[in-house]
Amino acid sequence: MTLFTDPTQVSDALGIPFSGQQLGAIAAPLEPGVIIAGAGSGKTTVMAARVVWLVGTGQVRPEQVLGLTFTRKAAAELSTRVREALARAGVVDSDGFDDAGEQLVMTYDAFAARLVADHGLRIGVEGDARMLTGAARFRIASRVVAAAPGPFHQVARLRPDSVTDKVLALDGDLSSHLVPAEDVVAHTEEFLRDVEQSPRNRTQDLYASMKRAAASAAERVELAGLVEGYQRLKRELGAVEFADQMGVAAELARRVPAVSALLREQFAVVLLDEYQDTSSAQAQLLKALFSGDTPDQGRGHPVTAVGDPCQAIYGWRGAAAANIITFAAEFPRADGSPATPYALTVNRRSGQQVLDAANVLSAPLRADEELQWDGIDTDLVAPEGTPRGDIRVASFDTWPGEVRWVADDIAAAHDAGRAARWSDIAVLARRNAHIRPLYAELDARGIPVEIVGLDGLLQIPEVADVVAVLRVLGDATANPDLVRVLTGPRWAIGPSDLATLGRRARALAGAPPFDEVSAAEEIARIIDTTEAAHAPSLAEALADPGEGPYTLEGRRRLAACAAEFAALRPHAGGSVTDLVRRVVTTLGLEVELALRGPGGTRQLDAFVAQVSGYTDVDGDGSLTGLLAWLAAEEDRGVGLEQAVPTASDSVKLLTIHKAKGLEWEVVYLPALADKVFPSDRVQGNWLSASAVLPADLRGDAANVPQLADVTDAASKAYAQALKDEARRADDRLAYVAVTRARQHLVATTHAWSDLKNPRQHSPYLRVLERFASEVLHEEVSAENPLLGEGRGFLWPTPPDPAALARRAEAAASVERARAGLVADPDSLPLDEAALVATWDAASDQLLAEARLRRADGGVALPPYLSATALIALEEDPAGYLAGLARPMPAPPRRAARVGELFHAWLERRFEATPALLEDPDSEWHADADLARLVAAFEAGPFAERVPHATEVPFSLFLAGQVVRGRIDAVFTDRGRPEVVDWKTGRGRANPLQLAVYRLAWAELHGLPVDEVDAVFFDVHAGRAVRPSGLPDRAALERVVGRLASGR
Repeated sequence: MTLFTDPTQVSDALGIPFSGQQLGAIAAPLEPGVIIAGAGSGKTTVMAARVVWLVGTGQVRPEQVLGLTFTRKAAAELSTRVREALARAGVVDSDGFDDAGEQLVMTYDAFAARLVADHGLRIGVEGDARMLTGAARFRIASRVVAAAPGPFHQVARLRPDSVTDKVLALDGDLSSHLVPAEDVVAHTEEFLRDVEQSPRNRTQDLYASMKRAAASAAERVELAGLVEGYQRLKRELGAVEFADQMGVAAELARRVPAVSALLREQFAVVLLDEYQDTSSAQAQLLKALFSGDTPDQGRGHPVTAVGDPCQAIYGWRGAAAANIITFAAEFPRADGSPATPYALTVNRRSGQQVLDAANVLSAPLRADEELQWDGIDTDLVAPEGTPRGDIRVASFDTWPGEVRWVADDIAAAHDAGRAARWSDIAVLARRNAHIRPLYAELDARGIPVEIVGLDGLLQIPEVADVVAVLRVLGDATANPDLVRVLTGPRWAIGPSDLATLGRRARALAGAPPFDEVSAAEEIARIIDTTEAAHAPSLAEALADPGEGPYTLEGRRRLAACAAEFAALRPHAGGSVTDLVRRVVTTLGLEVELALRGPGGTRQLDAFVAQVSGYTDVDGDGSLTGLLAWLAAEEDRGVGLEQAVPTASDSVKLLTIHKAKGLEWEVVYLPALADKVFPSDRVQGNWLSASAVLPADLRGDAANVPQLADVTDAASKAYAQALKDEARRADDRLAYVAVTRARQHLVATTHAWSDLKNPRQHSPYLRVLERFASEVLHEEVSAENPLLGEGRGFLWPTPPDPAALARRAEAAASVERARAGLVADPDSLPLDEAALVATWDAASDQLLAEARLRRADGGVALPPYLSATALIALEEDPAGYLAGLARPMPAPPRRAARVGELFHAWLERRFEATPALLEDPDSEWHADADLARLVAAFEAGPFAERVPHATEVPFSLFLAGQVVRGRIDAVFTDRGRPEVVDWKTGRGRANPLQLAVYRLAWAELHGLPVDEVDAVFFDVHAGRAVRPSGLPDRAALERVVGRLASGR
């Protein structure tokens, strides 16, 4: 079938005025190519249009197209775009799509996992392993660290959560570059020998740099042993990570050429999205599958990489930025010549004023000789007629002054209509530490604001308080965290009492007392003792404070605080979700925050939801693992799936790394100061960081700085090369930040913060100032006004006056209520006396039933209930408990099997992940009942909608009972989250189940439950049922509590 003979016909068919550049990429020959797609240049639209051209010209069929990208959201979007474009262009009838005739779009990780599942047995690997993601990795690694026999001479000085973090970091590096742990050990041992032979200084001693490198190397050897233990435990548990699957898939592609041949035969066209973010392992897998030394081995197979080297910002988590630069050589055409490059530079997002600044920021990056192609200009330009937009720049004397101005300006932008909705505004921070004051200032003004990502949430005071208590429970040497607890407004322990506690801690540890020092110095020294093996424990001193010279009030408060920790400590080994809720309740945070008004608990609820996700794999989790995960999130934000802002109408506050792929009408870039952004921090130096893979073992070793020799001079040169590379990484991040703005970009900075010297303006701010339509420079003080003479701070910090007023009002309300109570029940009015009598009777009955159950030794509920089990318990308590007492195998049910098949089919449909080489005679195609369900679904209202998420696991803690389950699907395309449960049977749908799912989604995303819609969809009938009056958390707690107690 040939519908098109000219590329412009694709523009007409899709109704999109493609630029000449875009048409060149769309109608490129069927051969390897690389599209350098600048920010906002419509790469997803171009990829969809290329599929339309190839199918419409008869070169390929839709099912011969494979598209790979990074996130499930991006995969769903690309699949939908392709599907809609094919239908709109008339290339494929929209009613004619089926799983056998539609393009396949999936994530890189899902592709590797499916490859292993389909073909792993060819190299002796089972494909049914349980997948570990996110926090579950920390839980398992912490088990390895806790059980490791040792002896350890290097990592023993570190806290367990720090060791866990390092083990996972090194394991991630090994996986990203396909390096076995034993290779690291061998390399490191050879390096240590070279250090011993390295030139000495004038005293014939090793240079300090070489001593540090040797210590780091020795620690790496111990970590590599723990990594091997972690990998071994995963195999024993039948669990894998996506990175493990990627490694197995790459080995499979290398060892079994037949698999590569089959995939090339199945997929005539391969589209690789965001290729600049791929790891070395991913690049090696793709090259082994879709390229080769000869045409028969795959050289010249039509593979198109799409990406932007100027947006390669994920090198810190394994991405190899050089991949897209080297693609043309790694994926040559059939004749061996490099793949053809194409450029997309027409930005349809931002005004030209913003783009001019972005071009200057990216100029040093685009000057790379590898990106110099004849006839290609990579400067971004806006289409004719696009508003120019504007840039404003402001600098302030102090950081607090900058924060206040930003909050004022955001309010003004909304009031003036520059942003029609609050959600049209974003504040992008370089560091997580900047998020907390910005959030506090916006919140204080009543501006709705959302923090995107767990790492940002950890900066919020109430969340930080909870984490501090958790760290003290998990680590007796977490002195800084206990100081935070003790000196906060709740306990307000003064410096004298805290210093006395510090001296007691040193005495209990057997450490000699410090010489005569001030109380402040005593406290500082205790906090600064970072090595766990030598750190006195303030927690031990709190439990046993001794007879020191405490003040009377201080001793009373320390005893009360110790009692709270003693009550919490027995729960530290149980469910971490339960523990977190106990900590929140113990600190009184829910009550305190609720007094702030609607939404007061929003951020704390979001944190608790994130912790609930930590137990998703099997409902279990250790506190040590949780703390390691939180530390890693706080440091680097290591979540595998990109955090996505909710649809709520609120200002979005997030780090620049999380903003990639997003856009807003108005964007604020605060704290653009030198040594902040660009940063003066250099990461990835394997000479000083034990968890970093040596550079010469990396898969992209040819494209990253290398240590020339094992000498002091070479180590300094290597450090400088890494510093230069870090600056290039920040240049890419600045380009990403600026190009998030559609029309309005506001850049700010300050001189004074908590440092002794003023900050200088960032070079990025100076670039933006050149293009600014408005510049405001506040006069800078000669001395730091935040640290000036005569400026002091009260310690303990006095309570917030507003908080005191709220508490006083709450207390007065209680007193008024108590005054209305009557002590003598005989004096109650008759109607109230009758009500109290019913309460008394009910209490007597409950107590009698409880005594009877204890006497009879009734059947105890399991520690975890599935949502389905909860419904069974609610509908038939006696039958369910009888089943627990005498479990019997359930007879096979035809309807249940068909339901399972339908749910699996639906997940594949929405995720666009059919089997890579599917058997047409499989159960998917042969089952007539399934076929009827599929046909009914395709004719229903959900067929054309794309879910935000499918098969979402959750764990809820309700009335002391863990309830787990999976939400079938969640849609957000109509403004509000809509939880959907597919019903394929003929039985009654119980609204209780839907209420549980609705609450789970709300708490997973920090939303009020009444902002989440819920619906049953009867697939057979094509009918949606929306029960009214679904119970909220309090009502569900009552229901579960009643069921668990046997009433």
